[in-house]
Amino acid sequence: MRVCRWSQAFCRETFDHRQRVAMFDEKSIIPGLSELGYVRLKRLTYKASWSSTDVEHFLFASLYGGGNYFLCDFGIRNPGAEQFGFECLRLFGGPDNRDLRFDPRYDCSNRFPLGKWAGWSIGWSLRISAFSEAAFAAKVKDDIEHLLLPVVRSILSPADLLSVLIKNVEPCSWVTVGGPIRAAKVVYLGRRLGVPTGELRSMLQPYLTQIGGALGRGGTGKMQSPSAFLEKVLQHAN
Repeated sequence: MRVCRWSQAFCRETFDHRQRVAMFDEKSIIPGLSELGYVRLKRLTYKASWSSTDVEHFLFASLYGGGNYFLCDFGIRNPGAEQFGFECLRLFGGPDNRDLRFDPRYDCSNRFPLGKWAGWSIGWSLRISAFSEAAFAAKVKDDIEHLLLPVVRSILSPADLLSVLIKNVEPCSWVTVGGPIRAAKVVYLGRRLGVPTGELRSMLQPYLTQIGGALGRGGTGKMQSPSAFLEKVLQHAN
């Protein structure tokens, strides 16, 4: 039986696609990330060796679409603020948040999509099968080195982090991070830097919509008030 050339080409392309997906190996990106100071903590999770005690930097990668699409978020956290944020969500965030657990090794709610900042394709991802292994590793490293690090490398103090979290600018906009926990971290950092409670309240007023949109319903079934949540957080920080 004769097989047309188109069918043969399609089969080869399909085989090559599946082979590339199956051959994706995290080890291919480890050397490049290591050169940039990112140390592997566990599968697809990295921490920057140049982090300070007060501000830690992470990379969180993931795969979807049968393993053919690569996502990467960068994370920035102050350990104390992170723990305080989770605590506030458990205490004041309603029934859906009461069972939250905080892992001090890896948990970082300030996660922002690298692909959005770097202009990756649909879904802020990279299609792995579109690259050779070497080209893919080089793409990831280059975008982190030339696009991400110039923005985040100098964020090393509580004041630096507060300045980032209180603004609504890329690549750390409010739309990509839960508003309630971000607001709680702003309060935590602000109070420890001596910012008065009233000033913090005013600073967070523009973000009440983002805070309320992520709170959900309270125990009575009604939508929770973002202003009430913020007041509880401010009191809890004093």
